[in-house]
Amino acid sequence: MAKKSIIIDEKAHSELGKLSESLRMNLGALIQEMIYYFKKTGIDPKDAVNKNPALMVSALDKRIVSFLKVQERDILKPLRQDVFNYQNDQKEATTKLISSINKILSQHAERTAELKKNHLENLNIINQSDAEKTKMIVTELQKNRQAIIHICQLLDDKNKSGTVDKIKSLFS
Repeated sequence: MAKKSIIIDEKAHSELGKLSESLRMNLGALIQEMIYYFKKTGIDPKDAVNKNPALMVSALDKRIVSFLKVQERDILKPLRQDVFNYQNDQKEATTKLISSINKILSQHAERTAELKKNHLENLNIINQSDAEKTKMIVTELQKNRQAIIHICQLLDDKNKSGTVDKIKSLFS
């Protein structure tokens, strides 16, 4: 590597020497690193207003925190409130739905009980009607049996042919 020289004033050379000692680098390596640093960061060394990078980072940090607080206030908190309200609305709607379903089930149970009661009443009426009809039929059959036996007795007064006994055996 070819050596090159740079002309600087004595005060700058003295400061450069102090800086190289504090950073434990030789003058050439320090100048080389300074060049790369200015190139990477884009900092203009002629600009005397340049501040300490730590102060710049601190200011940037404050700006970022301020930005995040604004985002929290304008977006996150309203969004959280909207989610909370939506959740409450959903709970309320679910409660109403459960209440409506329970009411419908209760009405259904009442209607089913009423239908069952009516069905049993109708069955009882039919059974009573059948019992009455059966009684009437049995009564009529007994009358018919007595009439047939009476007719047979009139036809065969002394039961010579045994018709009355045969008829009685058929009815018993």
